[in-house]
Parts: sequence; C-alpha cells; structure tokens
Amino acid sequence: MERFLVPISEYEGPVMDSTYFLRKDGSFVFAEGYCHPPGAFWGMIIKYPLPGGHIDIFGREYGWTHRVIVDGELAIISPEQQVENQFKVDPGLRGRQGVKPVFARNFVRFPLSDFIGYFDARHSMKELRKEHEWIDTAVRKTCRLLNWNPEQTGVTGSLAYGKVEDDIDLVFIGTPEENAGVARTIRSYRAIHPEARVFELGKEWPLRFYYAGTLICPFFRYSAPEYIPLLQCEMEAEEEGVALEATVSDDIHNLYLPAIVGLTDLKREDGRPEEDLDLIIYNGALRGELWRGDRIRLRSVIVRVTTSQTGTFRAALVIGDRQVEKIKSLDLTRKEIHDKKMEVEDDYYQY
Repeated sequence: MERFLVPISEYEGPVMDSTYFLRKDGSFVFAEGYCHPPGAFWGMIIKYPLPGGHIDIFGREYGWTHRVIVDGELAIISPEQQVENQFKVDPGLRGRQGVKPVFARNFVRFPLSDFIGYFDARHSMKELRKEHEWIDTAVRKTCRLLNWNPEQTGVTGSLAYGKVEDDIDLVFIGTPEENAGVARTIRSYRAIHPEARVFELGKEWPLRFYYAGTLICPFFRYSAPEYIPLLQCEMEAEEEGVALEATVSDDIHNLYLPAIVGLTDLKREDGRPEEDLDLIIYNGALRGELWRGDRIRLRSVIVRVTTSQTGTFRAALVIGDRQVEKIKSLDLTRKEIHDKKMEVEDDYYQY
C-alpha cells in the first residue's frame, strides 16, 4: 500500500470528491463532494481496523460502516445509521462536528490533520496498470469503447489503495461536456446490450456495466476547479419538507456529487407557485439517476445558495436516496440507439 499512499504534507487541494484518505488510526475515509470547511472535509469512514473483522486489507482485519449482510445478501445501511457508525468507530468525532450545513447532515467533518496521507486517483491507476495486465487491458478496451484517453482516468474504491478485487471503480476526469459524452455512450451500450446492465444491492445502477471481462463502475470528476458549480458555497435552509413534481430540463452536472439538474414545470403539493429551480442531490447513490426529460416527484428542502461565481440563488436540495422518485423516464430513442450502433464497431462490445 505504501507505493499508493501520498503523504498528506504533499496534498495541495482542493479536496476532490471520491478521494480516499488514510487516518492515523488506519481507517479509510472517503471524501464526499467538493464544498468543504477550511482545513477539513466532509466524508465518511468506509473501512476501519477491527480485530476479527471480515475484510482483510494487506493482512490487517477491517470492518465496514456502510454495508451489512442481511439473510446472506449485501445491503447498504441508511445514511443516518452510517453517520452514527462513524461515532461508534471514533466517539471523539461527535464533539468535533460543530454546526453542519444542511447539505452535510449525512456526512462527518474530518480535519486534514487526522490523516497521514491520501490516494491520488491517477497515481493509483498508473501503478495498477503497470502491475496488473488484466486491469491495463480492461481500462484500454473500455476507453476505446468510450472514445476516451486512458491517461485521463483514475481509480477509486479499494483499488485506490492497491487492494485488487474483481471490478474497476473507473474515474473519468474531464470537462462536463466530455464526461457527459462518456455517460451517453455508456447508456447507449447498455440499451443495446441489456445483459451488461448491473443489478446489485437491491437496485439497478444506471451507469455500471459489464465489459472487457469485468464490472466497470464509472465515477466522474471535473478536470479543473473552474468547472465545479459548488466548489465552495454557503447553503441555508429556507423551507423544509417541500413536496413537488417537476421535469428535468438540464442534466450536464448529473454525474457528480452533488448531482445538479435543472427543473422546470414545477408543481408544488401545497399549490403554491414555484419558478424553475436547480435540484441539488447530495447523495452519492443517486449519481447519474436523473436525465433530461424525466418527470420526478421529490420531497426537498428549499435552500438559499451563495457562491463566488454565481452569487445567491434558490434551489431544491435532497440528501436521502428515497426523497426522489421517477414518475416518467425519457429513455433513449430507437434512433439514438441505432446511431450509436453505427458509431462504434460491434467487436468493441465483447465483454
């Protein structure tokens, strides 16, 4: 693991979503989103040292905070319980949280001083491709399918710290438009090849797919800070528990944490008028779930958001994975699927 770990003294920031950090106690902490307190970040302990734990990481026993086995099946623990599990691992964390912004209710504040290092997505990818031929082959084939430069990829998940399993948490690092093009190709491929779709943890994952002999779990990261809508922001709750229906009008930032989509044709349950809004989804399980044309129902917090780039604006916020429901989904048309078949050679589709 040492050759994957970058000393925290070399960390220049800003804290990027989906980055793994290693605490001084040996815990692996996952950074959530791009808006963080000075000298700290919002995240979650994912794995922690636990004598007798069922996870082996380079000879040390670990436990999970975010998953549980129920009746022999793996299940995700609720976000609220995940937060409580953080304080069970380290009770001292509770007294260091302060007042949380509304978007961070399901995350925990970690000072950077708690860490000995972090795992750079690109660096880890280079090390893995040098050591494991099957990973290099799968990455090159997947990038060929998606018309993407393999050098503009990284990894997250356990691969970030060098623990190889049977899937690849593949990070695409590009502009919003470039990343959106990758997502469109993945959706088209899955539509053409439904056998490549992924069902696990009780749901179908909208962008995961089987290809090149493995399970590909895509993550998307902005290639430069200027592309990040909420790099640093202030957010205040204005109205809690607002139920409404709306149509997704813009999905260029739907692949990230937070996912941000434009909403139009809003109808509030209480009958009050509401203008078009952005919907901010601060829940990593909902990356890539909503697309332009989808009709959705949600229970949200109306918030007032302030950033240095855009000033102050109203938005809807959801942080729970059950706060958004699709009423109608605008799937790919037959023409879109046909066009994608013509664009990509059939032999690229072997997995």
